[in-house]
Amino acid sequence: MNIEDIRSAVADTLEARGLSNRTFLREIRSGKRDDGPYMIGALACAALRDSPPAA
Repeated sequence: MNIEDIRSAVADTLEARGLSNRTFLREIRSGKRDDGPYMIGALACAALRDSPPAA
C-alpha cells in the first residue's frame, strides 16, 4: 500500500459517509491534507497493519 492508495481510501470513505465538499476531497487526494486528522489516523492504521503483533 502506498500513500496514494491511502489518500484515495480516505477520500472515498469520507465521500461515502456523505462528505460533499469536492475541494476538500480533491485536496486529500492530491496530498494537500496529509497533516490533517483523517490522514494522520489512516497513516497510523497503515503503519500498525505492517507491524508485528504485540507480544
